[in-house]
Formats: sequence, C-alpha cells, structure tokens
Amino acid sequence: MNNIKDKDSKISFIGISLGGLSTTESAAAVLDRNLKIIMLDKLFSMNDVKYFLDNFAGKQNAVIMVSVPENEIMLSSKWKYSSRTYHPVNLNRKMMNRDNWTKRFSTRGNEYFKDLKEEGYDIYRYDVDNMKRALNNGYIFKERTPVDCKALQDTLRLKYEMRELPVNMLPVAQLEAILGAFLAQRIVTENPEFEYKQIGEYEDIAVLGI
Repeated sequence: MNNIKDKDSKISFIGISLGGLSTTESAAAVLDRNLKIIMLDKLFSMNDVKYFLDNFAGKQNAVIMVSVPENEIMLSSKWKYSSRTYHPVNLNRKMMNRDNWTKRFSTRGNEYFKDLKEEGYDIYRYDVDNMKRALNNGYIFKERTPVDCKALQDTLRLKYEMRELPVNMLPVAQLEAILGAFLAQRIVTENPEFEYKQIGEYEDIAVLGI
C-alpha cells in the first residue's frame, strides 16, 4: 500500500462515520497504533465534523478515514421516479434532478475534505460495507439492526482484542467510525491478515478498502 507515506510517523487513526444528512447521526473514533480507543464521539452537523477535525491536535501525525455516505434522498425504484408528479426525472423540464435524486452517494462535506487533502493531511475515504465484509459481518444480518451491530462489536472486541469496547452495544455510527480508524491502523502497520488496495476514488479522494 503506497498511498500513505511516512507510516512510522503516524500515531493516531481517525475514523469519521458520516451520515448522508444532518439529521442522521455521524460519529468520530480515534485509535492508537495498538488499537486502543483514544476517543469516541457523536457528531451531527458538518460544523461538528469541522470543529472536531480543525481542533484535533496532531493531524499531521494522523491518518483520517471518512466514510462515503449514501444519498438518503435517492429515488431507489422505478415507481419512485414516476411518482414525482408522474413524470420521469430528467426527461421533463419541470422535473429536473436538482436534489440529486439519482445519485447513490451524498456530496456532504466533499469540499471541506478536499481542502484538508490539499493542505497535506493524509485523508482518505472508506466504504462501510467493504469493511464489514472484510470482517465477515457483511450480509449476515439485516443492516444496522441490533443483532448486526452486536455481531460487529463482538468481532472487534474478541477477535481483534479491542477489549476497551463495552459489552453493552455502542451506537451504530460509532461502530462504523471505529471501522474507518481500524482500517487506517491496519494499513499503516501493514498487517499481513488483510490485503489492502485502492477500491475507487470519490471526489478526487482515494477510497481505500480490503
């Protein structure tokens, strides 16, 4: 993995689980090189995300992973397209796609994250589903149900010895943020258990995965 340079200087790993809308809970997680939890926090608005990252001491020695959020207002089926006053989106001038109805991913925060990249910070994107599959938790249970979250939390706590995780279930956004920080730590420490690669690019920022 050649995306992250000067790996020996990286001591903090930040995961940001970003919701597609401000009404959807986001979260931040920070791990050290030994997968010890330094911090877990809930975030909501982009101002919360900016405040957290702008005031995080030692960003130059950190790797930041931000999830690619799904577009929660996307029209995901044919009848939803047609139900917009019974005219297909983008085929009628009165039904222009002004609210990104047809885009799978949200553009929330893209400009801010690109600014961080241009300032020289190690910031990348990650896909939550990709990470869950890598931990053998993808598609076993219905997404974001209590049993799905519990299985993911137990995998991190028992298999990867993140003993600081409580037995009681964490909020799903915090678990997904931990996945991003976990990925960053595994890449920097070059853990032989996983094979890492760039699985795509989103808004000029590399999407890393397993």
